[in-house]
Amino acid sequence: MKLIQRIILTITFIIFPFSLLGESKLFMMYGIKLGQKRNLISEIYGKPFKSHTFEDGYSYDAFKLDEHILVVESENKRPDLVWAIQIQGNKNPKFFGLNEINLGDNAEKVISTFGKPDEIRNAYDEQTKEELKNIQYYSYDTSRNFSFEVQNQKVTSIKLSFKGIASVADTLEITSTFKILQSKNLYQIALLLDQNFILKEKDQKEFKITENPVVVLHTKNEISNRFFNLPNSLANLSPNDILESLDLKNDNQFVFGKYLKFKKGDETIHLFFLKSYEGWTLKEINIESTPNSAESLK
Repeated sequence: MKLIQRIILTITFIIFPFSLLGESKLFMMYGIKLGQKRNLISEIYGKPFKSHTFEDGYSYDAFKLDEHILVVESENKRPDLVWAIQIQGNKNPKFFGLNEINLGDNAEKVISTFGKPDEIRNAYDEQTKEELKNIQYYSYDTSRNFSFEVQNQKVTSIKLSFKGIASVADTLEITSTFKILQSKNLYQIALLLDQNFILKEKDQKEFKITENPVVVLHTKNEISNRFFNLPNSLANLSPNDILESLDLKNDNQFVFGKYLKFKKGDETIHLFFLKSYEGWTLKEINIESTPNSAESLK
């Protein structure tokens, strides 16, 4: 219990009212989260080849990458935060698209994945306002928060924007959360990670994600090992292994987090989840050594 109290005291929370209505939104593309610090993008991908601030204060940075362009935008009220993410081109790395959709995918896959769009129309040039009759615009911006451009039945552009906070359950849905961890779907797992995720191993070393989380999960390192490659990895845990489950509440009895405890072999595993504007996220993994019976008697 002392560990739980320490975690609560060392985390600063911004609590929002949560709605259970409406379609679910997405908050990550290209390993970038809506609401994260915009300057982190330049630290990962270098100097943008183009930047611009409009008269209304909205601004963007554009990065040329292999067979595609990455654009991050900010609104005028918070120019330091990512407000929208867009990729344009022929191809992007696996798990860098929007959920299962990537540049170059067939338009039918968009509809089979997300359902019927709110609107399908011809696209137009944002600067000249000229209609582009050979490019179709698939909008999910009314019910959700993203859109696609399609040319010759192939996805050529994907845009994700902030359209309000996520619809989220009152408490963590444990079964569906562990299905994500067991699936090894790097997009879904990176989406689940909190922007300030931390891994605390039993040797007291701490590990944070300072680059694209999809890349971190895909390469061999302490974090990916803890998720996939160790005997006690999260992918090998099951809800049936939970020894303790506790809703974390504030003074007004509002549930802002979830604590789960596991014991596997010589390790005790503590998981802390937070309820944030993007939904339930995994904030911390804390690993402790479990003393054997002989040691515990000393």
